[in-house]
Amino acid sequence: MPRTVTPKLSFARETFIRQRAAASGSRDVAYAYASLLRRFERSVNDCHTGTIRAHHIEDFWYGPGGLSDTCKPQTLGKYRNDMKQFLSFMHRREWTKYTPDFLLDGIREKSTRVNRNRYRMTRAELRQLIATASDPRDVALICFVACTGVRISEALYMRIRDVSFSKSELYVYLPKTKQEVTYPLASDLEAALRDWLTAYTGQVGKLKASFYLFPAFHGRRWVTGGGRMPAGQYNPESRITGPNRLLAPIAEGAEIDLQEGDGWHTIRRSFARILYDDCVSSGHDAALRIVQAALNHASVKTTEHYLGLNLERQQFHSIMKGQPFLTADVDPSKIVTLDERRASGG
Repeated sequence: MPRTVTPKLSFARETFIRQRAAASGSRDVAYAYASLLRRFERSVNDCHTGTIRAHHIEDFWYGPGGLSDTCKPQTLGKYRNDMKQFLSFMHRREWTKYTPDFLLDGIREKSTRVNRNRYRMTRAELRQLIATASDPRDVALICFVACTGVRISEALYMRIRDVSFSKSELYVYLPKTKQEVTYPLASDLEAALRDWLTAYTGQVGKLKASFYLFPAFHGRRWVTGGGRMPAGQYNPESRITGPNRLLAPIAEGAEIDLQEGDGWHTIRRSFARILYDDCVSSGHDAALRIVQAALNHASVKTTEHYLGLNLERQQFHSIMKGQPFLTADVDPSKIVTLDERRASGG
């Protein structure tokens, strides 16, 4: 019986990305895989999918010039998860006879999305983080994420027009769902934004509605006329890149120990947990649903992961902790101790 000819890896990559784009409704989500898969494709000379073996992937990770030489552990964990999805796609089409788990057996990194109790800050720690930031832009940005729970990428796309002080509202575009969501403007966030916009105006002049709310700094570069753009001045038409590089020294100054993989999402998780605890203490029966709505999660399970809890497990703890279990149905007044039984000759 002749051996079935499997497609080239480049064809499998293009098919996988095309179908991921169709399933997600976003080319951006699908193309997040492109860089990794093209790099793998080059490492094996665009071989046929049926010839891929576990040692190819292990060499791609740990060999000379491999991923482990250029990527952080949490990135390697994400890449392992992305590679597993691609390998599963090929295995379902019988383009490879080996299962994804077998092919990835030599890769030690795991995704940081699971099996880790992620760090969450208290209100006091968030205030300390904000107090440590020296630039009013950074103060406002940290306060913005801490008071809304939006993703840092969503915050950095905000424009001046997306803030309404008169209505106490914020208008945030969510690329994942392709919709604009209205957020309430908390009073402490309003104060931070007003301070920042005053400083912003003082440096660049009258603010246009199209200016970025949290702009990048100008780099020291040549401009038309032979002059140089001054470093340290805000560029209202440029977004911040590398926001974690901005946050890390501020957290260090505030003596907040952010581990590998912690960053702006730590502030988002902290917002979620503080909001949940507030709702529970206020007696809201739908505390989890309120947080789910605030985070714009499609699934409650995702919200539970962000909060670092499982609702049923939490209810189990509250029922059992410090309470009788085996004697819960016994009238305490009828319980006879062992000493009392011995004294009565029983």
